[in-house]
Amino acid sequence: MSVGTRTRKLLKTISPARRLDIAASYEALTQACVATGDDPAKAELLSDSPNHLWSLGSRSRALAIVHPDVDEAWALIKGAQFLREHLLPVTSAYYTEVRAAVDGRAVTFWQDPGKPSTDTSLSAWVTALTHRIDPGTAPWLREHDPFAHLLDGLDDAPLDESARRFLRERAAQLREEWDYLDWPTPETVVLGALGMVPCHDDGVHVGLLLRRPLRRGHREWDLVAARWRSELLTGPRQDHRTYADTYLSYEREDRLPDHPYIGAWSGYQVVRDIVVLSAAMNTVRRAHLDANIRQEAAHRIACLRGAHPVPWNWGPR
Repeated sequence: MSVGTRTRKLLKTISPARRLDIAASYEALTQACVATGDDPAKAELLSDSPNHLWSLGSRSRALAIVHPDVDEAWALIKGAQFLREHLLPVTSAYYTEVRAAVDGRAVTFWQDPGKPSTDTSLSAWVTALTHRIDPGTAPWLREHDPFAHLLDGLDDAPLDESARRFLRERAAQLREEWDYLDWPTPETVVLGALGMVPCHDDGVHVGLLLRRPLRRGHREWDLVAARWRSELLTGPRQDHRTYADTYLSYEREDRLPDHPYIGAWSGYQVVRDIVVLSAAMNTVRRAHLDANIRQEAAHRIACLRGAHPVPWNWGPR
């Protein structure tokens, strides 16, 4: 692999399984670059969750996302186009086509939005603008169902049977509680993330880089997702009060929530626990790749089972 310096150093420290996973991602990127004329040499892997995000270097100022399948790739391009039509500051795709690889993966190319911003008011601003969009203008949006594919990969994960049973039972319990939630607001367009969605800043423009497809659902999911890490995890605390105040300042007067701060909503804990379980399962699905990830997955499950008091140390945020 003709990757950049940081990725080359990473490859020397990780397990063979994780190296193979990154190599397959880079091969899909290389195939896509042959079709587009871009140069994958010296590409740097920026992130491998929820999908592989590559930087093609300072010369091209482009990012590439390697998706697990073509459907997700098309959904991201369509979602970004949809948000731009509604005048939201979202990163544009370099190409409107999706490049499929031989192993079922797919690649999309995006303008480089710059570094993630730590300004929580920007995240609240973009989230609020998204929630103002009428979902009826996007009949193609799929319903937000956090339990769809939630337990994918569990049977093959390197866990003991007790941990697997706990995750299945916890998912079933939360599914039942989810079905009976009393949502205080109607459905809208949601981002469906598992944390506070970061905006990016290139020094000139501020914008959102979509990493997950848009969904039709309830805005409370996005608001809970933005709060739970500051409540349950160790590490630097995000300024959630500024986030909440900014979000409310962009809300329409006729849609102001009964509970201005999401933590006061009666369904908060149920949705929070589903978000937390989803975050833990993201690590479980990747546990076969690396001993460190396997150890982290076991630790997160132990936290969910009450073995460690809050706040939990789940590593860098």
